[in-house]
Amino acid sequence: MDRTARTRKRYDRWSRYYDAFDLGGVNDQKKLAIDILELSPDSTVLDVGTGTGAILPYLAGKLKGGKVIGIDFSEAMVAKANSRISKAGLSSKAEAIVADCTALSFEPETFDSALATFAFTSFPEPEKAIVEVARVLKFSGKFSILDTGKPLGKPSFRYRCLKAMMWRAGFTDISLDIPKIVKESGFRILKLHRFRGSFAYICLCEKL
Repeated sequence: MDRTARTRKRYDRWSRYYDAFDLGGVNDQKKLAIDILELSPDSTVLDVGTGTGAILPYLAGKLKGGKVIGIDFSEAMVAKANSRISKAGLSSKAEAIVADCTALSFEPETFDSALATFAFTSFPEPEKAIVEVARVLKFSGKFSILDTGKPLGKPSFRYRCLKAMMWRAGFTDISLDIPKIVKESGFRILKLHRFRGSFAYICLCEKL
């Protein structure tokens, strides 16, 4: 079984209790990753690696005539996301679909903005996924990435422990330099914000 299949199987299994361990749920970091996009009410937004869709109600709350589509390769996660959307009465503004982010079915330049929260370091092929996001984003479209990465200085014992734990938990590789991959994939970085006291950061990009 290759890494993609193993990862999908693990997240399918996790879907039953994922929300209880979802990196703080819809916390201030995730809200900031959305707010920094400065969405217009009519925006079309792609949420990459939406998981159980916990962030979708907050995203949909920014929209009136627009829509957010959350994608994930785990069928079980997407089922929970759509259940959340339905219970919140947001079906006109949000939808979750099963999709391989390295080969999206959307037409080029479909979305005004894109978001990914703690997703790309878990993808088996993050380079291909970022290129696909660039393809489906409109010219000058904004892409907000919230993720975890290697500290600027010497890696601490705490970072090494977290790195090992994240790999065991979901084949998540937090040593990946996502901002570097982004710059090599048709984006320019507008802002790179690192959070004090954690290894998390927000990388705000624009499609060239």
